[in-house]
Amino acid sequence: MEVEAKGNELRSLLEAIKSSDVLETRISLIGQLEDSFRLEAADIEILANYLVVSFVHHYYSTCTGASHCMLHKMILQIAMKCMKVDTATYLSQFIVLGSKASSWCEKHLKEIAGATDELCDANHSTTFEQILLDGLVFGSNLISVLTSACIAKEDANLMIITGTLISELLHLTKASIMDNKKICNVSSEVLKVAQNVLEGTRALCLTYSDASKEDTAAIEEKLNEIGELSFTYLVSKITNHAIQTLYEIGVFAASGGGTYVTMLNLSWKGVVTLLQTNKGALDEKLKVGDIITTLISLALEMLQSAAESWALVPSKTSPSVAEAKRAFLPIKFFLINAVRICSAYPVEALVVQREIVCCALAVSNLGFYFNKETHLRAVRGVLAEFVEPTSFLLLQAVLSSVAVDQSAKCEVFECLLQTKREVGFLTTEESDLLPSVFSRDCDASLPGGVLLFLNLIRAAPSLGESTTMELCKYLGNLFSVLVQETTYPFVLGSEIPILGNSNPTPEITWQPMYTFVVQTLKAFLIFVVTSSSVVAWMVAETILLENLFHTHFLCVAIATELLSFVIRHAETALAYQIIENILSLVRIVAPYGLRPRTVCSFNTLLSCASAGIVDRIFTLVSNDEKSGIYLALLREGFPFGSLSDSVQKIAIERLFTGISEFMEAYCREHGGSDSHLIGFPVHALASALVFCDLKDQEIFDEKTSSLLFKFMHTLIQNYKRAPDNRIMDSLAKLISSTIDIISKTKQLFGYPEMSGLIKDLNSLFTPKSNSNTTFLPSLGRFIAGLCHMEIPEGDENSVCTALWNLNHTMLRERNWAVAHQAVAAFGHFAAHTTCTQLWRFLPDDPALSYDVESGTVTDANRFMSELKATLEKEVALNAAGFSGEEFGYLKKEGESLQKMVKTCTSAVVPMEICEEAPQTKKRKIPEGFGEGVELLQSGLKVMRGALEQSDSAELGNEISSQLACLEKVISHLVCLSDL
Repeated sequence: MEVEAKGNELRSLLEAIKSSDVLETRISLIGQLEDSFRLEAADIEILANYLVVSFVHHYYSTCTGASHCMLHKMILQIAMKCMKVDTATYLSQFIVLGSKASSWCEKHLKEIAGATDELCDANHSTTFEQILLDGLVFGSNLISVLTSACIAKEDANLMIITGTLISELLHLTKASIMDNKKICNVSSEVLKVAQNVLEGTRALCLTYSDASKEDTAAIEEKLNEIGELSFTYLVSKITNHAIQTLYEIGVFAASGGGTYVTMLNLSWKGVVTLLQTNKGALDEKLKVGDIITTLISLALEMLQSAAESWALVPSKTSPSVAEAKRAFLPIKFFLINAVRICSAYPVEALVVQREIVCCALAVSNLGFYFNKETHLRAVRGVLAEFVEPTSFLLLQAVLSSVAVDQSAKCEVFECLLQTKREVGFLTTEESDLLPSVFSRDCDASLPGGVLLFLNLIRAAPSLGESTTMELCKYLGNLFSVLVQETTYPFVLGSEIPILGNSNPTPEITWQPMYTFVVQTLKAFLIFVVTSSSVVAWMVAETILLENLFHTHFLCVAIATELLSFVIRHAETALAYQIIENILSLVRIVAPYGLRPRTVCSFNTLLSCASAGIVDRIFTLVSNDEKSGIYLALLREGFPFGSLSDSVQKIAIERLFTGISEFMEAYCREHGGSDSHLIGFPVHALASALVFCDLKDQEIFDEKTSSLLFKFMHTLIQNYKRAPDNRIMDSLAKLISSTIDIISKTKQLFGYPEMSGLIKDLNSLFTPKSNSNTTFLPSLGRFIAGLCHMEIPEGDENSVCTALWNLNHTMLRERNWAVAHQAVAAFGHFAAHTTCTQLWRFLPDDPALSYDVESGTVTDANRFMSELKATLEKEVALNAAGFSGEEFGYLKKEGESLQKMVKTCTSAVVPMEICEEAPQTKKRKIPEGFGEGVELLQSGLKVMRGALEQSDSAELGNEISSQLACLEKVISHLVCLSDL
C-alpha cells in the first residue's frame, strides 16, 4: 500500500509539472521531485519515459535564458541519479535522452560562441557551462555502460539509437574542445570529461568491432535476413564517425602549439587504433589517404618552422641537443602514426605515394642542408636519430606491401634517382634556401634521394625478392646520379650520422658518405649473392662491369671496391667468372684504347683473386702480345706477387730472356727491321720494373749489362739519324723504356759504361731543339738513380758537366707534371749522393720559380720552397726505415740490457731519497733552433766547396783548421737540437 501511495504521489507531481507553462514553476516542482523522493527501482519506471518526453518538449524551442538552461540541468541530474539505480532496464530511454541532451548542448554552444561578450548573461553562461559538463558526463557514463554490456546483435533498434548517441556526443565533444575558450569557468573540467568520452568511444568501437567479426554474415551486407540494418553495418557506421571526429580533433589539437598535448595523443591514438582494427570494414566515404596526407603535412610544417628558426640563428650560436629533441619529438609522433596507417592500408597509401616520397626527400635533403651549416651539426645528429628513420619507414611501408605492384615501386625509385632538376640549396649561396628543401616537387631529389635509395638497399631483405630485383636494375641509375656535379661533392666530402643498433641504446656515429655508400652496396651484394636469385646477381654484376669502364673516376672506384670485395670472399668459381668477364670486355675495348684507370682497376681485382686465377689470366694475356693488354697491365702495376711461386719465376725469367734476345737481334741488325721498332720485350720489362714492384736483385749478368749499354748507345745514334717522325717516336719510346730499366737496376750504376751513357743522353738535348718530351719522365727516374754512382765533380769532368746539363733541362721544362717530377728526382739524388757541389745541378731559371699568372716573373724562393719540402720528405723517409737485421740487433741488445738491470738491482742496497732532490726534466729547445743548425750545416758545406775551388794552398791550410773547429761546434749543436 505504501509503495502504491508513493507511486500515486509521484505521478501527481509529474502531472503538475507537465501542466505548468511557467518555467520557474516547473523548475520549482522538479526541484521538489529531486528533494522529496528517494529514487528506487519502482520510481525509475515512472520517471524514465517522463524525462525523455520533458527534454524533447523543450528541445526544439530556443533557449530563453538561464531558467531554460536550469530546467535542462535539473532533468539531467535526475536522469543521472536514475542511472545509478537501474540502467540496463531503461537503457534505450537514457540513450535517447543523452542524444537529445548532446544535440541541444551543441546547438546552444554554437549560439554562445557566435555571440559577443556584451550580449552574454553571466548567470546564463554559468548555468549553460554546467549543463554542458553534465551532458558530457552523462554521455560518458552511457558509453561505459554500452561498452561493458554489449548490445545483442538482434536488437537493431537499440543499435541505431546508440549510433545516434555516439554521433551527437562526438559532435558535442568536438565543439566543446574547439570552443573551449568560450567556456571560462569549467574549461579544464570539460577537457577532462571530453578525453573520457573519446577514450570511451574508442573502447566501445573496439568492443563492437570484435563482436561484429564473429558475425557469420558477410561484412558487405547492409541488411540482414529480415530486411533490417545488419549489426556489422551499424558498427562500421559508428566506427567511421568516430574516426572522422577523432581525426578532426587531432588536427585541431596539432595547431594548439602544445596546449592540447594530451588531446593530441588521445585523438591520433584513437584514429590509428580504429583504422588498424577495422581494415576492410570502413565506409568508402572515409578517405584514409587524406588522413595520411594530413599527418605528413603537419610533420613537414613543424619541421619547416623549426628549420627556419634555426636558419636565423647566428653561426656562432649552436642550438642545443635538448632543443632539437623538443622540436623533433612531435614530428616523429605524426610520422609514426602515418607509418602505422600506411602499413595497414598500403593500397590507400599508394594513392598518396607522391606526398610520402616528397616527405622522405624533404627530411633527407634537410639533413644535407644541416651538413652545410657547421653550427647545426648537433641538430643534424638529432634529425638522424628521431626523424630520418621514421620518414624512411613511411616509404618502406609502401614498398614492402605485396598489394603494391612493381610498376608503382619503380615510380618511387625513379623519383629518388632522377636527374632532371637540381636542388636549390646545393647551387646557391643565398641565405633563404629552405623553401627549396621543402618543395613539393619530387623531381628535385638530389642528393637526398641517393641516401633514401641506399637505405632501401639496406632494407632489401625485408622488401621481398621481386623488390630486390628492381633495386638491382636501378643500381645503374644510382651510379649515374652519384656522378652528378651536385651529388659527388657530397659523396666525397661530407659526413653523415648513422644510427647504430649494436648497443641497447642506439648511438649516432659519423661516417664519411663515401664509406656509407660502399659499405651499403657491399652488404646488398652479399644478400644478392647468397639469398637472391641468379638473375638478380647477373643484373648487379652487369651494372658493376659497365661502371668499371666508366669515364668518371668515382664510378670506377666504387665498382672496383665492390668487385674486389666479392672476389675476395666469393667462391673460386664465381671469382673466376667475374675476372673472365672483365677480361672479355677488356679484349673488346682494347682495339679502341684502354683507359689507364680501368686497367689499374683490373690489376686491383687480380690482386684480390687466388693464385690459380691470376696464373690463368697471366698465361692468357702474356701469350697475346698483339692486343696490348699484357703491356697495359704491366704499365699499371700487374700484381706479380699474386702469382704462384712457379709461375712468378717463369714470368720474370721470360721478361729478362725476352729482352736479351731482342737486344742481340737489334744490335746485330743495327735496328734495320721495322719489327724492332715495336720493342715489346723492352717495354714489358721496363713496365714491370717501374710499376710492378719487382724486388731489386742482380738481374743482369756482366755480358747482358754490357749488351744493354751497347743497345742504348745504338738506340740513341739511330734516333739522331731517324728519317721521319714515325721512326723517331718509336725510338724515343724504346729509349725511354731502356732508361727505366737502367734506373731500376742499381748494379748498372757501378759500370764504367755509365759515364758514356750520361754523355749520350746529354747529346739528345744538345741543341735544345732536338729534345723530346717522351724521355723526360724516364730521365727523372734516371737522375734519381744516379745517387748510387760515384761522380767526380769539377768543370773539367765531362760526365759531371753532362749530368748538370741533364738536370738543368729537366728543371727548366715548362710542364707542371715534369717540373714537379724533376724536383722530386733531384731531391732524392741530393739526399743520397756524395756530391758536394749540389748548387751546380740547379739552373738559374727553373720552371717552378716562375709565377703562375704571367709566367715571366721569376722568384727563387718559390723553387727553393718546393725543393725544401722534397728534401724534408726524403729525410723523413730515411729516418723512419729500419731493416729486419737492425731490428734483430736491437732485440738482442734489449735482452742483454734486461739481464744487466736484473743483476744490478739484485745487489743494490735500498736508499732513502730526499724529497727535495731536483727532478730531471727534458730540456725544451726553442723554436727555430733546429732550423738555424741546418743553415749552419749548409753554410759549412758551401764554404768547404768554395775552399776546394780556391787556388791558394796557404789560405786553404789556414781556413781548414778553423772549419774543422767549426764543424765540431756544429756537431754539438746538432746533438742538442735532437734532444
